Amino acid sequence: MAAETQDMLAPRTLRPGPTVDSGPVSPGASPPSRVMLLDLNWKQTPYVAVALARSGIATTLVTTLRPDHLGLGHYCTQIQSPTPQSPHYLSFLRQEIASFRPDLVIPLCEPIMELLWDLDPQLEVPVYPAMTEELRSVIRDRRRFYERATALGIPVPPWMPVGGPADLEQAALQFGYPLVLRGTRGLAGSQVRVVRSAGEAAVALGELNAESPGQPFAQAFIKGPRHLVGGFFFRGETIRLFAQETLDQHPAVTGPSIRVRACTDESLIRSARTLVSDLGWSGMACVEFIRDDRGRFVLMEMNPRPWAALEVAERSGAGICRAFAESLAGRPVGPLHGYRVGGSQIVLEGFLQARSPGTGVWPTLRTLRLPDWLDCVRAVPWGRPRLALHVLRRIYRELE
Repeated sequence: MAAETQDMLAPRTLRPGPTVDSGPVSPGASPPSRVMLLDLNWKQTPYVAVALARSGIATTLVTTLRPDHLGLGHYCTQIQSPTPQSPHYLSFLRQEIASFRPDLVIPLCEPIMELLWDLDPQLEVPVYPAMTEELRSVIRDRRRFYERATALGIPVPPWMPVGGPADLEQAALQFGYPLVLRGTRGLAGSQVRVVRSAGEAAVALGELNAESPGQPFAQAFIKGPRHLVGGFFFRGETIRLFAQETLDQHPAVTGPSIRVRACTDESLIRSARTLVSDLGWSGMACVEFIRDDRGRFVLMEMNPRPWAALEVAERSGAGICRAFAESLAGRPVGPLHGYRVGGSQIVLEGFLQARSPGTGVWPTLRTLRLPDWLDCVRAVPWGRPRLALHVLRRIYRELE
C-alpha cells in the first residue's frame, strides 16, 4: 500500500463510545448492556449481531426471518416480526421492547429508520444513531443529499426533478438515453430505474411515483465501474473503513454487489470521508460512487446502515463490526488500520442467488464451476462455526 494511502487510513487514535457520543446515550451514562436490532432479513445483519454478542452486549434481533436457534441463536435472541409496512408492526415492536427492555434500539434499514423518526409519541428507548432534523432530511431525500455533496465539491451526476411527462421529456432531451430515474429513498437499488426509451421511462416514473416518499428525479447515466466506501464512523470521524470496487452485481446495474475487490484509491476514500465528516455521521454507513470515463469518482448515494458486502470487509480484516460493538460497549477503539487487498471475493448469498435457476439448492450448485466452489468455500465464516451454520442454513432456505 502506498505511503500516502497508509497515512490516509490511519488518523489519530480515538475512543468513541456512547459515554462520549452526542447520540442516544447521554454523556456520563453507562454503556448499553441490552440492544435490540431491527432489520428486514438482510444478510449483513448477523455479522453485526455476532460482534455485539462477542462484546458482551445482550442482543435481540427483530426481523422478518424466522428464527435460527441452532446457528444465530447461539449469539442472540431472535424474534420474527411483521414487515414494517404492516399496520401491526409498531404495536408489535412496542410490545417486544416492553418485554426485552433494551437500553438501545438500532434500526438497520431505511424504512424502519424513517418509521421510528416519525413516531408520535416516540419510543421510550433511545434510537441509535440520534440525528438532527437536518440530517434526517438529507438522508431521506437524495436531492438534498446531492445538493449537500455539490457544496463540498464532490462530483454528482447531472440531475433534475421529474414531476410529470413534460419533465420526463425534458430530461430525455437533456441527458439522453439510457437515463436513470430515482426515488428519493435508497434501498438496495429498489428505487433506481435505468430506462432506454420513452416507453420504459413512463412506466418507471409511474412505479416510482407509487414507491418514492418524495418526488422522483432523473439523472444522467454514468457508465463505469461502481465503487463503495463503507465503515464505522463517530461524529463524522472515520473509525474503521473498507473500500471496494464492484466487479459483479445482481440484478445487473442497480442491484447489490455479489463480487468485489478491495481497493485503496486515495481520491475515492477522501471523497467519502469528506462527505461523512460534513454530515457528522455516527454509526455504520457506506458511500457509493461510479468512476466515470475521466477517472472521477461520481457520487451515487449514501446508505446509513451496514451494506450487502460487509462480510467481505470482515474477511479482509477491516474490523468494522468489532469496532462498532466495542464502541457501544464503552471500550476504547484503537487507531484506524488497513485491510487486505488482492483478488476478488464473493458475497456468498447474493452470488448463489444470482446463479439460481429458481428450482432449488442442488440445481444452483450444479451451475458452479470449480473456481466458483472455491470462492464459496472461502466465503463461509468457518472461524465462527455457529455463524457459519446460520449462513449455510439461511442460504438453503433462500434457494429452496
